[in-house]
Amino acid sequence: MDNILVVEDDDSLRESLEMFLHERGLTVFAAANGEECLRLWEECSPQVIILDIKLPDISGLDLLHRITRRDHEVKVIMITAFHDMETTIEAMRLGAYDYIRKPLKAQELDEVVGKALHIAAATRSHEPVVSTPRPRDASRRIIGDTPEMNAIFKTIGLLARNQATVLIGGETGCGKELIARVIHDSSPQKDEPFVTVDCTTLVHSLLESELFGHERGAFTGAVRAKQGRLELAGQGTIFFDEVGDLALPLQSKLLRFLEYREFTRVGGTRMLRSPARIIAATNQNLGEMVQQGRFRQDLLFRLKVVSLEVPPLRHRLGDLPQLVQYFLGLINRDLQTRVDRVEEEALARLEAHPWPGNVRELKNVLIKAALESRGPVLLGEAVATALTETSLPLTETGTVRTLDEVEQEHIHNALFNHDWNITATARVLGVSRPTLRKRIARYGLKRRA
Repeated sequence: MDNILVVEDDDSLRESLEMFLHERGLTVFAAANGEECLRLWEECSPQVIILDIKLPDISGLDLLHRITRRDHEVKVIMITAFHDMETTIEAMRLGAYDYIRKPLKAQELDEVVGKALHIAAATRSHEPVVSTPRPRDASRRIIGDTPEMNAIFKTIGLLARNQATVLIGGETGCGKELIARVIHDSSPQKDEPFVTVDCTTLVHSLLESELFGHERGAFTGAVRAKQGRLELAGQGTIFFDEVGDLALPLQSKLLRFLEYREFTRVGGTRMLRSPARIIAATNQNLGEMVQQGRFRQDLLFRLKVVSLEVPPLRHRLGDLPQLVQYFLGLINRDLQTRVDRVEEEALARLEAHPWPGNVRELKNVLIKAALESRGPVLLGEAVATALTETSLPLTETGTVRTLDEVEQEHIHNALFNHDWNITATARVLGVSRPTLRKRIARYGLKRRA
């Protein structure tokens, strides 16, 4: 049975709280001051403490600090009749689970205590699975063990032997730039610069100057000579992110550079050379763009010396548990959270999501859910809230999601919410059971074992 400690100097309120919590099947201990609180905390090891800020002998904030410094798992709910911004902020900073104003409302208290006890129970029933990664792992590690990802690892190993040009394809958010950086870090040129050209953010009229550099007086505002990205890359790597957005005139100039490895600064005449490796990435179908006259076919051939296609997250859900553990480790390190366990419901909800934003969306969801969980366990409820807040009605390429994508997500969520009961789910969706089964087969939906 769960233990709960009530610390309140008002006799009437303390007795009311005891009665209220006893009725909910909890074992309640009560203290009228800070000294009794510390003694009972040591003796009964409560999962939850309801702590008044104003006590006759010790400040509630001082007690909170002493308790949370030694016990990271106890949930302390602060209560006070004297509400102010500074005290609220300080209480949460010191590790309070929640902060409630008097007069206490039964529904609010019931809800807060229930959530705190749920976290305590989840903490006891789940073993830690998350460790803090080394600093280098933060931006230089690709997580995955599916056949598609292992094939990418092998190709990266082969690329480590040479400076071949690489074209990386895949949806937005699936990790194309990370793969480019790992290719660079695995090569003999790993100590040379890695320079990025984001083709989606630079104005086309300035992109040539950014890429090749310019001489003084080449155009209005060019008050001094400037090295371009190719020069800055030296013998390292220059990464063209979303190369499909390059204007056709710049495609011609890039093609010439790839053929001869020579270029001139804007407004200059001196021929310069660059041995830098070229890696390009795109979330577009460059073959279709060639047919539409929007991308040069000869440039595509030059870029596609070695090609890698990064699978979307929804096609490699087998990697999801590893990704969750890895990102939670990063989040714990960077945001000072302590989430080292994952509730089964949390993982099930993550597996049921279609992930239109891929790995990038997963990381954002986990950040929100880790902060919302307020404890060592990633909670299913927190994941559900984070998914709702970060859901993407549009794909990150700016196009409307297809009806199939929307229907698949809707059916998956309905099945999950009804514990995969076909009859109940069909009734809620307003379709027959055979129709629902056909949709399940069509989208390859599977219940997690």
